[in-house]
Amino acid sequence: MDKNKSGFTLTEVLIVIVIIGIILAIAIPSIVLIRKRINERLLDNKKQLILVAAENYGRDKNFIQDTTIYVYTLIDSKYINAEVDKGYGSCTSGHSDNGCVLNPVDDSSLNEERILIKVTGNSVIAIWDGQEGSTTDKDLVDSIKDDLKCETITESEPCLYTGVNPNNYLYYSGVMWRILGIYKIDGREVVKMVTDDNVVWEDQTA
Repeated sequence: MDKNKSGFTLTEVLIVIVIIGIILAIAIPSIVLIRKRINERLLDNKKQLILVAAENYGRDKNFIQDTTIYVYTLIDSKYINAEVDKGYGSCTSGHSDNGCVLNPVDDSSLNEERILIKVTGNSVIAIWDGQEGSTTDKDLVDSIKDDLKCETITESEPCLYTGVNPNNYLYYSGVMWRILGIYKIDGREVVKMVTDDNVVWEDQTA
């Protein structure tokens, strides 16, 4: 046996343990945050697909007035597929017998979430009931005016979002809109929004 060979000293082992602890302390929160953001993005994508299904449902049913449905209505009507069977996790009694769609953020069931199907002329728009996009036109204008702290809006001086502002995005009818600001057109205050496809939507006061 070679007497010149020696193992790690206690001090060296402790130093290695401390270094590993520091690395884990830095890495674990980052991993948790990344996973949370991924799940939030998955939820957004899932909710957009559900709204598309709800709009198809509303058109097929020929709704003539605004109607509120539940996510489980779309499952039962075969417009979306259940992800888990009834009895799995949060998919318990009171939900569809055909199973549940789950929230990827917390694995809760989305079945009881309400969707408002709005009928406007010959078009059908689905929005999440009580969430962004369910406000009236005037509510939207007033909300943006408060956010921008607009005092006076004229036809020559609109009230605009400038620079990179994380508050000027609105999820409406399965689309993510970017709000440009409030303009005054023909005496009315109008909210102008644009998508990445440059499709403009205008909400205005009565």
